[in-house]
Amino acid sequence: MERQEPRFDKDMQDVEFRPRAYRGPSQPSPSHSNEGFAWKIGVAVGGGVLAALLIFNAYERHQARRDVEGVVRVLEQENTKLEREMQAAVRSVAIPSPRPVSVIHPVPPGYRCTGGTLLYRDGNGWTQITARSNHVYCPLDGKSAEDCYPVTPRSVGCDAGVYSR
Repeated sequence: MERQEPRFDKDMQDVEFRPRAYRGPSQPSPSHSNEGFAWKIGVAVGGGVLAALLIFNAYERHQARRDVEGVVRVLEQENTKLEREMQAAVRSVAIPSPRPVSVIHPVPPGYRCTGGTLLYRDGNGWTQITARSNHVYCPLDGKSAEDCYPVTPRSVGCDAGVYSR
């Protein structure tokens, strides 16, 4: 392929001749009115980002507060429900009457408590008294039959080494 030279028409106004020391296409002279423009853009972008972060943070806090208030409401409802159930359960449970406290009477005359065993003097010997034995003691100074009491190892405190005479 052969190089072709440009052809010029009669109108040569659009033709631009390059000087011998060519430095690229001609550029307009720099104007000083745009100094600090990059700084202005940077500050505007930074301010916008900061404002967006502050708005986002406020929105997140608002959402968190709403969520916590909802959780507190649900917990209060559940707590009220559990309290009602607990009160109903307490009302429905029959409270057993307290067991009567066993009264420990003194060992009557003629009886002896030895090593957790209750013995009764029967003539020249001793008879062991158990819970099944049918012994009743009525004090001599007793005014009525209500002062009498059954004589068992438990009623006189002679249970397995608790009381010894």
